[in-house]
Amino acid sequence: MPHPAFRIEDGHWIAVDHPRVTMPVSRLAALRGVPVAVAHHPEWQWTTDHWTISWPSLNLQITEYRLRTLITRWMLIQLSQRRAHSGEGSQPYRGERTMIMPESWRSLLAAPPAPFAICGGMAVNYYARPRHTQDLDIVVLSIDWKAWDTFLSTHGFKRQGPLHIGGWTYAQGSLQLDVLTLEADWVAQAIAEAHNIMQDSLPILPLAWLVWMKLDAGRTTDQSDISHMLGPLSNGQFDAIVIKLTPRLSPEDREDLEALYHLGKLEAQGPDE
Repeated sequence: MPHPAFRIEDGHWIAVDHPRVTMPVSRLAALRGVPVAVAHHPEWQWTTDHWTISWPSLNLQITEYRLRTLITRWMLIQLSQRRAHSGEGSQPYRGERTMIMPESWRSLLAAPPAPFAICGGMAVNYYARPRHTQDLDIVVLSIDWKAWDTFLSTHGFKRQGPLHIGGWTYAQGSLQLDVLTLEADWVAQAIAEAHNIMQDSLPILPLAWLVWMKLDAGRTTDQSDISHMLGPLSNGQFDAIVIKLTPRLSPEDREDLEALYHLGKLEAQGPDE
């Protein structure tokens, strides 16, 4: 049976195989004010296909995936806050943009078999200073996946393998396409909203939903993307995103989102601002 990837020692979660990856137990809002004897001594339980941490008398559980995501964010934010100085990043996008989407993708998606929205790194390029990327990620409804599978096969794309978050990777020569089929109640709304903000004749995932997708991901690049996208926003624009996502944000999520926003603003502002 697999062993847990984290252990608790001296009030910190510590990655078993990477002891420098660590986070205070008190990082979880639900454990603030909880007696140390309870907070520092969880019981590990195996549930179907993942480890779950349960705290006696708290009825609180957290998967290792969620724990890994929170630790990644916490370490990245702590490091950035220690080292960040104003004006040290690329200047934010101010509207001087030419077409971003490569013609190969625009041609393929000109007549899609079902609704979709661009997400991933290509979508980030519409909200922050564009960076080079050839791969494309789209999110579709689960009920539409077979239609997309047939569509892509007809256009010469071959299925490569499943995505751990749901969906499949497809490839045709040097082109790689990830088709995400997320089982979440917000996906249909997000795709519908994307068709109201077309860019380069394609539906781009709205900023709030793109932030939400990346906030829930456990990779450092996703957290960096959030900071770059939020940095150029005014306080009012940022508040609107928080309000929209509030029903889904845990206390830790909201704290991290605000920290990433302020880090993005610090990076984007001029040294004299």
